Amino acid sequence: MRTTDQNACAAAIKSAFYQSNSVQTLEIPLLETDQALVLFIQEIVDQNKLHALIVDPLTRFRLAKQSYPTESVTTWLKDGTPLPNATVEQIKREMMNGQAVVLLKNEQPVLIDCAMWNVRSVSVPLTSSVYEGPASALTESLDVNMNLLRNYFRSPELAIETLEVGENAAKKMAIVSLHGKTNPDLVKEVRERLKQVHVAEFIISQIATDALEGKGFLFPRTMANDRPDACALALAKGKIVLLVEGSPLAILAPSLFFHFFQNQDDYLSEFGRFGARPLRYLYFFIATFFPAITVAIIRFHLDHIPTEVANQLVKTHETLAPYTIELVFVILLLQLIMDGSYRLPGNTIFAVTFIGTMLISDIATNVSLFHPITIVVIGVCYITSFPVLNRGLLSPIFFIRITLIIVAHFFGFAGMFAVTTAVIIHMAHLRSLGIPYLYPFIPFQPDKWHDTIFRPTLTMAINKPTPLPFKKAEAAQNRRGSY
Repeated sequence: MRTTDQNACAAAIKSAFYQSNSVQTLEIPLLETDQALVLFIQEIVDQNKLHALIVDPLTRFRLAKQSYPTESVTTWLKDGTPLPNATVEQIKREMMNGQAVVLLKNEQPVLIDCAMWNVRSVSVPLTSSVYEGPASALTESLDVNMNLLRNYFRSPELAIETLEVGENAAKKMAIVSLHGKTNPDLVKEVRERLKQVHVAEFIISQIATDALEGKGFLFPRTMANDRPDACALALAKGKIVLLVEGSPLAILAPSLFFHFFQNQDDYLSEFGRFGARPLRYLYFFIATFFPAITVAIIRFHLDHIPTEVANQLVKTHETLAPYTIELVFVILLLQLIMDGSYRLPGNTIFAVTFIGTMLISDIATNVSLFHPITIVVIGVCYITSFPVLNRGLLSPIFFIRITLIIVAHFFGFAGMFAVTTAVIIHMAHLRSLGIPYLYPFIPFQPDKWHDTIFRPTLTMAINKPTPLPFKKAEAAQNRRGSY
């Protein structure tokens, strides 16, 4: 829109806000009859930027106008962006992002970025630390995160596309990909899924995660990471990195099952090349199946194991509750302690952990509340689940573990085999942005295993990453749809 009546235009913009006094107006005289109106939201605008980018240039223009009467005022606003055919709604959204709007008579509105956001400075990673390597982490600022990413990935082929999601309280996000490595159809699919999100207030980044994961449940199909070097490596492998304003975690997609057993340590140390990943697969198996295996043995196969071991297991019946009930109770108790330790104030964590330790320590075993074998089994399960604690698999491990324990109590190993088969079939039907979740294990393609169980040489891992077989039709069917 072209501003013919500045006061009327300013009134229309203010009326778009619930409280019109949220918008501050600054009048700057230009000539005897002309003036510039500057509209901004005081709480999110840097006053120093406001004066340096708007007030001072317009003041200098007023003084120079006497010598250069034909010069346009917009030439003095060098940091401004004119908005041709702008609507009130568009101007309102830009102001909510910290933009100041300059209204000039018979000119297009001009936007100038004067945003001032109080954000956390760059610090060490909180969710994905490594033994050695870079120690900087993403923050809640989109600009800072893109700066960090460009620092780690200094390539002219880096493609960054920004968009906004949210009708009332919108959030900016950046879709980052690598030209020549990332499938363009994959980028288009991510863009389409994000555009299908219709939400009034985009407050948390989990909304974007749900949109990218599509249909399916239990197993995550995207991965969150706060390390810019890990994001750079994901780009080199043809994946997409989604950065959301206000979130210190980047969303990496697509993320297949084997991706959750990879760690940045694998590429920063020699041990990660051969020993780390196979151990993580083993830890996943132990954390998921070990309790159910002990239940099946105690219930149905005591006569098939050595007598000394069988005698120890038979003693579990001397406790107050059956072995299966003990296992489930201790699992739920430890889960309660873990959830509480994350959410309670620091001065109360010690009390909670102390009480929880008393419940599952020698005191509990001496009064025959729990058998020592129960404590050992659950302790092994939780210790082996720590390597995948921050990789997204903790929730699937917990629910599958409980299900297997209950099934093993009634049906033994046959029931465990049936449940495991059903889980594998479910995983085989999952898709991460149209890519089979168990690829390259299902479909079985051993020639694509070079960066799955073991890490190849770094040059091969970067130059010849495991291909991602994107299928546009399957990706479209896997979308959640507009919501």
